[in-house]
Formats: sequence, structure tokens, C-alpha cells
Amino acid sequence: MKKEFGYSEFIQGLLVGLAAGVIGGVILTPQSGEETRRHLADKAGDIRLSAQDFIDSAKGNLEEAVNRLEDVFGLQEKTLQRKLTALRNELEKYNLTNNNVAGG
Repeated sequence: MKKEFGYSEFIQGLLVGLAAGVIGGVILTPQSGEETRRHLADKAGDIRLSAQDFIDSAKGNLEEAVNRLEDVFGLQEKTLQRKLTALRNELEKYNLTNNNVAGG
């Protein structure tokens, strides 16, 4: 059975991959402790900014999708309302005709 992955799994994988890359880079790069701490602080800031950009982009995409769906459903609702009005008009004609026949 195929498992589908969503945004939360993608973000988790992205963050774990970034963390593993940073840790691997720190371990394999010969630097002084101070340089390593500075490097880690810079990378942590970069990761935070990247994550914030990703979240902002996802929010924008979600808002756009919601707006599009609202437009589509709004158009469908208007179409259904027109059809319902036409159907009511036809039923009223039938009732008027039926009343005239029964009353005449």
C-alpha cells in the first residue's frame, strides 16, 4: 500500500535533513570552537529564515487556493440559484394551470 506524504512530513524531512547536514559539516570541518559556534549560529539563522520563507509561501499558496475554491463554489451557487428559480417559476405555472383547471 502506497503512503502519501503531506506538507508536514515534507517540512519534518527538510528540517531533519538540514540538521543532519549542519551537524555533519561541523563534525567534518576542522575549526576552532569559537569559529564552529559562529558557524553554527549563522547556519541556524539561515535555517530559520528558510523555514520562515517556506511557511510564508505555503500560507500564500493556501490562501490563493481557498480564494479560488470560494470563487468556484460561488459561481456554482449562483448557477444553482438560477436553476432553482427557474424550476420554481415552472412549478408556479403548473400550479396556476392546475388551479385554473380545478376552479374552472
